[in-house]
Amino acid sequence: MSYRELIFTVPAEIAEPLGDALLEVGALSVTVEDDAAGGYDENPLYGEPGLSPEVQAWDRSSVTALFNPELDHSGDADFVSTLLESLKESGFHLPIPQERIVEEQDWVRLTQSQFAPIQIGERIWVVPSWHEAPTDPQAICLAVDPGLAFGTGSHPTTHLCLLWLEQNTNLQNQSLLDYGCGSGILAIAAAKLGCNPVVGTDIDPQAMVAANSNAEINKVSICFVLPNENAPELAAETKYDIVMANILANPLQVLAPALVNKMRVGGRIILSGVLARQADEVIATYSQWLSLSVWKESEGWVCLQGTLTEKKAHVPVPAQKKRLKFILLSLLVVLLVVFGEHLSRNTLLPVLATRIDGSSHPVASTAFSVLQKFDEKLCSVLGCINRPVSDFSAWQITSATLSTENAREGLKIASNQSMVAVALQNRLAIPVLFPHLEIFLTDAEESEIQTIQFNPQAWVPQTWQDAHPQFLTRGAPSGEMYRLQFPIALPPNTAGYRVRIFYP
Repeated sequence: MSYRELIFTVPAEIAEPLGDALLEVGALSVTVEDDAAGGYDENPLYGEPGLSPEVQAWDRSSVTALFNPELDHSGDADFVSTLLESLKESGFHLPIPQERIVEEQDWVRLTQSQFAPIQIGERIWVVPSWHEAPTDPQAICLAVDPGLAFGTGSHPTTHLCLLWLEQNTNLQNQSLLDYGCGSGILAIAAAKLGCNPVVGTDIDPQAMVAANSNAEINKVSICFVLPNENAPELAAETKYDIVMANILANPLQVLAPALVNKMRVGGRIILSGVLARQADEVIATYSQWLSLSVWKESEGWVCLQGTLTEKKAHVPVPAQKKRLKFILLSLLVVLLVVFGEHLSRNTLLPVLATRIDGSSHPVASTAFSVLQKFDEKLCSVLGCINRPVSDFSAWQITSATLSTENAREGLKIASNQSMVAVALQNRLAIPVLFPHLEIFLTDAEESEIQTIQFNPQAWVPQTWQDAHPQFLTRGAPSGEMYRLQFPIALPPNTAGYRVRIFYP
């Protein structure tokens, strides 16, 4: 039996509705592809969580419809003209399409032939179920079929992660978290190489189905959980020796606090899904917790690795600086007594101020608390002048999301607008001046296409401004958390974003 394919070349805006119309008139299937695929003007579509392309088509799209002459009379000589007339009545004015006859084949076998075993490094093999496994007794075979979730080992990012696992020989009884596990291929490889326990998580329920199925086929014990299941494996107090995340650069930056929080002291983190040109930015994002470096590069993608040291896990400043703080604390007490109005307090207090997020040494936090109480009593007598500090490092962006949802309870947003939500906190034990917010919108090539700035009057919640009319001069109190959201208009080619704070 032969099938008849009709190929229409149309603009992007009608590709999807044309496909729906073709299905309504009896097409067995419809595919939409880039008409310039493989050429110099090929236009790939990129999307990241929350920022998928609004139009799932290309400037010039090829819409291919498959018909079965035995079912729909598509073999008749007047079929194409009748079809075009029917589509014209639906509002589609189309030229005569290209035609192609597709002979009956063993489609399952044809599809399977496109997925051969893949060798990773020296020992790891990714082997689809329909292929024979290699006879090498040292081979570690991962039985993974292309299916519901991403991850068959063919992509350079997955390849790099598998290679890292193979080349690290000290994996025995190391706990591992595979964040964004997809098909579970990395978690399965880790389990076969000796990691235990192994946990995988992904926001896609279909990925959990595929991952559990693949783990069962490979006869390995892995716990796969969704992030919203409140599973003990993802609880804040649960830490891992190895945290591996093969996703994309922007999510890796947004998720940095969460991923580092899952590492135990001395644990390692492996990040992939990062283009070589994005590496420095990702490394800079993680630098406040640990030092990342490029482990290996492949086809323009890099794999980053780092270790959470005890010093950076508990004390974010060098030991010399910590000792200097104790000395300066003692000197400040003397200065407060000797100098009447102690003019230097507005310079020294910010230097000595500890953090309220638990990263400062307990002794230093206690000493600074005592110093603050003494300073308050002294100032009540001497009449000190408080000047909030403008300290960039005092602020921590705890979350930042850009949602394209237009319908939100209590909010009416125009169709071309999206909602940005940011949470940030003053971590210093003293008031800090409010900074400016800046949002960078980028295209699929990570090139900046628009910058949006908000001064404190624009982003500080109005209710908070009303309750603190002098907020610009008195600053944000210690530990104060601000959660804000506001609509912004996204350019049509937006594919990513970054949020930063700064002082003009």
